[in-house]
Amino acid sequence: MAAHADISFVTVRRRFDFRSIEVGRWVTSAERDRAAGRFLHALEDLMTVLQGPEHLVSLRGTLGLQYGIGGRPGVSAHYLPASRQLALAKNAGAGSLAHEVVPRV
Repeated sequence: MAAHADISFVTVRRRFDFRSIEVGRWVTSAERDRAAGRFLHALEDLMTVLQGPEHLVSLRGTLGLQYGIGGRPGVSAHYLPASRQLALAKNAGAGSLAHEVVPRV
């Protein structure tokens, strides 16, 4: 596992084979870096629970992630089926990943 300081969304995208990862313009670099580490650890936990390969959580490279883009009041995460994007609010928490991914795997 990479040291926390070495984790970026590029690391997350490559490790889990996400089609893309987009970060909102209102996300600071410090928030982005913290979130990337939390995403990585949450996805590792999800992979352990699912007992599958890393690319399973990205739906075999077909799923994109958005962080801090297009949020709605009171919504931590949502799935955009037309574009196969999983969108997480800036203050959602890494646990929202599993909530959105698991029912669709």
